[in-house]
Amino acid sequence: MPGFTALVVKPVIDHPVDTPDRPRHKRLILPADPDVQADWLYDEIGGITEAAHWHRSLTVHIHDNGQNFPLEPNAVLWTLASVWRGEPLDYLLYGAGVITGPERADGRAYEPLPPQFAGQTLKMVEAATDWWIKHDYDLPFWAHDPTRPAYREAIVHTRRAL
Repeated sequence: MPGFTALVVKPVIDHPVDTPDRPRHKRLILPADPDVQADWLYDEIGGITEAAHWHRSLTVHIHDNGQNFPLEPNAVLWTLASVWRGEPLDYLLYGAGVITGPERADGRAYEPLPPQFAGQTLKMVEAATDWWIKHDYDLPFWAHDPTRPAYREAIVHTRRAL
């Protein structure tokens, strides 16, 4: 078991070079208590969260108004969502995102990141981060066009990490 039950994926746009102090995505333990969990997600995201489902066993929690806040585009999270969806998203994701397991049956909270997906998801996050850092020419303004070859290359590179 990887030892974490939630993964915080940060934007890399503010650090587009591969150096020893590059941003590290946080591996955390998801609180079990529904009341604590909601506040915890709010703190990790930096605002009100919205749950997105591109994978049936995972939930991605993102800022509900990241574009207008404005938060930095999250190329890594966009790439993961595109891999899970099976095609490039036609919209951007902004700010940090938290990956957890699916919603609980009672609808009050989320399950921990399943152990069988924790290591796999971390590998994908690292692969996407490496790709975007090495191709930082696409990051400064992130002119989003999922038909551009660079975006598809990021998806293919990340999918290979599986």
